[in-house]
Amino acid sequence: EPVSMLDASIRTEILNLLKELRRKYDLTFLYITHDIAQARYVGEELMIMYLGKVVERGPMEDVIAEPLHPYTKALISNVPVPNPDTQRVRIPIEGETPTPIDLPEGCRFHPRCREAKEQCKKVEPELIEVGPRRWVACHR
Repeated sequence: EPVSMLDASIRTEILNLLKELRRKYDLTFLYITHDIAQARYVGEELMIMYLGKVVERGPMEDVIAEPLHPYTKALISNVPVPNPDTQRVRIPIEGETPTPIDLPEGCRFHPRCREAKEQCKKVEPELIEVGPRRWVACHR
């Protein structure tokens, strides 16, 4: 979280600087954050991870507009919308996050997933390309 401890004005200046450097020098960088709004502001592609495993990847706007993985759907549904007239149905993520030293068998998200099937409990899904530049690791 490169700017998490900065006040809002400094945070904005740093994010603008990163965007300008990327544009000016045609840079690629990996920006790791829990804040999807920040990621959207500075990035072009979004990669969602759960317990150290990539569960979804694709162009930023595509992933935000149409999330495919249940974890991504829940994350996106909980991002505040700056327009008070826009309502979003929030998807809660219930249960406790498993400990990384004792990961569940199968999909790592299945104990907390509202869409889990029996297969999810036994077989870890592979990250597969499901469309142009879109990948998801889900049995659905």
